[in-house]
Formats: sequence, structure tokens, C-alpha cells
Amino acid sequence: MCGYLMQKAAIIGLDGVPYGLLIDLADRGIMPNIRELLREGAITKARTSMPPNSAVSWSSIFTARNPGEHGIYGFTDFLPNSYTVSYHHSMRLRTQPFWQQNHDKRTIIVNLPATYPPQALNGVHISGFISPQLERAIYPHDRSRWLTETGYVVDVTAPFSESEIPGFIEELKRTLRKRVEVGLKLLDSKWDIAFFIITGTDRIGHYLWDAYKNIRNQYHDEFIEYFGLVDEAIGQITALLPEDTALMMLSDHGMASSGMAYNINTLLKEEGYLSVEDKPEANYNAVRASSRAFAAETNKIYLNTEDRFPRGSVKTSDRVDLEDEIRGLLTSVRIGGRRVVKTVFTREEIFDGPYSSDAPELVALPEDGFSFKTGLFSNEFATVDRLQGRHTEDDAFLYLRGAENLDDYTHLESALLALRTQYGGLKL
Repeated sequence: MCGYLMQKAAIIGLDGVPYGLLIDLADRGIMPNIRELLREGAITKARTSMPPNSAVSWSSIFTARNPGEHGIYGFTDFLPNSYTVSYHHSMRLRTQPFWQQNHDKRTIIVNLPATYPPQALNGVHISGFISPQLERAIYPHDRSRWLTETGYVVDVTAPFSESEIPGFIEELKRTLRKRVEVGLKLLDSKWDIAFFIITGTDRIGHYLWDAYKNIRNQYHDEFIEYFGLVDEAIGQITALLPEDTALMMLSDHGMASSGMAYNINTLLKEEGYLSVEDKPEANYNAVRASSRAFAAETNKIYLNTEDRFPRGSVKTSDRVDLEDEIRGLLTSVRIGGRRVVKTVFTREEIFDGPYSSDAPELVALPEDGFSFKTGLFSNEFATVDRLQGRHTEDDAFLYLRGAENLDDYTHLESALLALRTQYGGLKL
């Protein structure tokens, strides 16, 4: 690592970009700015936080803490003693992000997921998805008019049909241009730490992953072109950084083909672990008292415990045996002779901290070629996933300029610790 303190620190996040894609496109000259940066620094694969969810991973990145310490387990969670699902908001974070511990550092944050509404800081903070109101997505709030007048948008509109794909691609480009415009404007002011995140990389991966390597895909050129534009954006941003700036780039998770989408809740119903009333409008409030487990938000499996849910039927003394049963059930599933579930973790295996008891009891990961769904009221076991790409947990990337190696920083909770090594004034 560099042996002197950096004057400034910058972080560039590429949501949903796997290590292999970045290296591939750099080697092929599609991302020449990335290729040049790779010559100047070190890059490694990194494991994401569990579950491989952007709210969880970015929270781990900007706090340098395990989910058991920061308390975020997804974009949704259950309200206490309730089956009611509530979306994440920034006040749920149980530990301070690095900018709240560094009030003497003027910080610029652009498009950081899972931080809405942005809290007070020394600088400017524009939150990323999910930010339902643009006017409340920026601190200080008196900058909201400026943000609106630039044409800035938080996120693109998801395409729901083939006919909407061309418009989706154009919206990705427009959003990126505005994101960069706002970021460059802020970088032209006084700052000590800058944090800039591109999330269109995740969106194009979800909806057009097949277009990446399949040259016969009608959107292959558009996919490659978009990453070329991302590279140009990185070049514009890094060109404004003073020469001695500590630079980190990273992704919050990787991406791979979704393939067949397997519904965990259908399996739990079929095997007698889950029973729901025929009330789709009630969502998880339709879970009956006889239920012992249910899945939520793709990877998370909750036991219907007495101490957590109002109609809980699982005693604390039965929890470990039930976890073993469900783990065995999930890992035994085969479709066409292929395993569907790669592994199932208990919360004790992956979470560590005072808020670990808030975590789901189990987190499941799919095998290659599969993804998970958790529809409570569907009776289909498997369907073709309408998303082409799914999150992966073992092929995010971490880059540091000036680092000799990154062997100690292969988990995303360590990412800010890596930056602290180069930027000695950063508190974590």
C-alpha cells in the first residue's frame, strides 16, 4: 500500500458488475479507461455480503460492517411482531456510515443505493434506488430544485415487454449522461471524499445479460456500447481527480444468467411447511398459524417463530432441527437431474453482531442456471425467469489504485478498510 496519506479519496461503484466482465471488456479495448486504471492499481474478486442484495452489500461497503452489525438484510423487511413488509429507509441503519464519522471531511455522494432519505452530512448526498421522491433524495434539501432542473432521475423504468427494450436502452444512456453531468458539477466544487455509483450496469445486466456474450443477440452491440459509455464516464470522473487521490472502484455483487426461476414458497407449501389463505392482497399477512417457514425477497427464509411473528408456531427449542430439515429439503431439489440449490447458510454461519437475531434464519443460494422466486400464491415450481441476469455472491470486484495486492480484502465488508489503509484520516 502507499506509504503516505492521500489528500483526497474517491470511490466509484459499478452496481452488479462481475469481475470477469470488467476484465474481459478492458482486455478487448471496449473499456480503455478501465484498462489504463488496471495498469496503475490492483484488482481482485470479492465476495458480496449475504444475501447478495444491493441494500445489504452497499450498507456493508459504506459502514465496513457485517449485516449483523448494520442491521440491513434487504430492501424489504418485516415490521416488528408482524407479517407486514416494509421497504428499507436510511433510519434503519444501526451503525454510522463512514461520512457521519468524518464530519471534518467534505463528502460528495451521488446515487448511493439504500440511503434514502439522505441524512445530514458535511457535503452533498444524492441517494439512489429506492428513492420514491426526487425532491427528498438530496441533502441539503435546498438543492432539490437544481437537481430537478438538470433532468436527473434516480432510476430507469423496467421494461415489461420486448417492445420496450429499445426505449429502455435509450433511457439507460440518458440517465447515465445526467448522472455524470451532476457528478462532474459537484466534483468541480470543494470536496475531500467523493462516492459516485452507476446503477445502470445492474439494470442492463438483469434485462439483457444474454446480449453480453451472445453475438447473435439483437442487442449485443447496444450492451457493449453501454459499457463503453460507462468507461467514458469513469474517464471523465477520474480526469477531475487530483493526482494523489486514493481511488477505489468496486461492485456490490456479480451477475450471471438467471435461467430457470424456482419458487421456494411453492416447495415449502408442497412439503407442508407453509400454508396461506387465498388472499393475495394480504401478502404475508395471509400466512397461517400452522406455517413453519416461508421465503421472502429471493434468498431469505424465515422460520415462523413464536418470538418473532404474531401467529408464530415454531418454538425456539425446535429451531435448529427445523433449519436442518429445510436445508436438507432445499439441497435435495433436482430439475432434469441438476441441483437447483447450491448452498444454504444459517444466520449463525454468516452474520455476526448485535442485530443478528433480526436476520432471516436461512439464506439460500442457487446453482448456475437457476434463480429464486418467492411468490406466496403461485403453485408453479419453476418458470423461465423474466430477468436474464441474477445477482451472484462470489464474483464482485474490488480495485485500488496504488495497492500492491488485495489479498486481505476479498469480502466487501473490508472494502472501506482497504481505503482507510491509503487514506489515513478516514474513520470507520
